[in-house]
Amino acid sequence: MSSKAEVSARISELMQLVIASSVMSNERIARSMGINVVDLQALGFIARSSAPMTAGEVSQATELPTSTTTRVLDRLEKQGYIERSHDPADRRRVVVQLAPGALAGAGSGGEDDPYREILEGMRRLHEGFTVDELEVVARYLDAVKDVR
Repeated sequence: MSSKAEVSARISELMQLVIASSVMSNERIARSMGINVVDLQALGFIARSSAPMTAGEVSQATELPTSTTTRVLDRLEKQGYIERSHDPADRRRVVVQLAPGALAGAGSGGEDDPYREILEGMRRLHEGFTVDELEVVARYLDAVKDVR
């Protein structure tokens, strides 16, 4: 039986491999969409937001400097991925949100989804685990996402 230190070290090593693989996959996906990987990640934060975001909120979520965030948003808007508009509650504020249809198919696993192969592989992988096991993984990943 492994010790907690041994399992922790194994998890840390595996997480480094998962991160490296994810970075390379996201680089490939970003290129296929005609954007760079930083823009793709910022777009992901905007797409997952339940409400339009200010540039400051995007900057905070991505941990990018505000000047970089502005350039990212400019590029995403120019390519039709986001729209800027005035906040209806405060017309002085400008917010960004996903442009309608900008990511049609993304996350659906359909033919035009850039994450299709990854989602299909994950679905097949999950078949080999029980719901209880997947719940533990989900709980772990939920905690890991906030580690800095």
